[in-house]
Amino acid sequence: MTRSLSDEELVERTLGGEEDAFSQIYDRYRRPVYSTSYRIIQNSEEALDATQEVFIKLFRSLGSWDPNKSKFSTWLYRMAANHAIDRWRLHRRRGESPLEDESAAQHIEGDPLRDAFRSPYDEVERRESVEEIRRCVESLPELQKKVFILRYFQDMKLEEISEAEECSLGTVKTSLFRATQAVRRRVRRSRDLQ
Repeated sequence: MTRSLSDEELVERTLGGEEDAFSQIYDRYRRPVYSTSYRIIQNSEEALDATQEVFIKLFRSLGSWDPNKSKFSTWLYRMAANHAIDRWRLHRRRGESPLEDESAAQHIEGDPLRDAFRSPYDEVERRESVEEIRRCVESLPELQKKVFILRYFQDMKLEEISEAEECSLGTVKTSLFRATQAVRRRVRRSRDLQ
């Protein structure tokens, strides 16, 4: 039985010109990168495109990864999440809705915002609720927006977000709390106006 190479060894070999090493990185991480992209973008075609773009970006920037600062997987997932968020924003600016379904929204647990996703009404109203929350999230300050999306749409643990965003756990908790409160207020205000 052959030993599986570590991420560090695969990166080193890729940088040394071994094409097979990058193929192994791709095989190891393509599903998690796709999953990360899909949870944010909510469209399978867009997520596939984003996944390919992330691996192109990864190949070009592999030399900038510093194993002393973060694990390879954390660095890659941050790259994937940022790229997916950028694609999602691009669609929002164009007025397009890349949403295919809102299954990721059902992952929100232990938070009052989940009620917006459990509307007793039909699918149209459920989609409107999710879209309303996404609009509210879009207006948050940058760190709050990232933390909210990574936590609720990507199911990342707070510790993982802290590592991915290179900030303290306290900063992540504070940002998530403020983001959740702001989104909750805006959703309530929006519904009160209707």
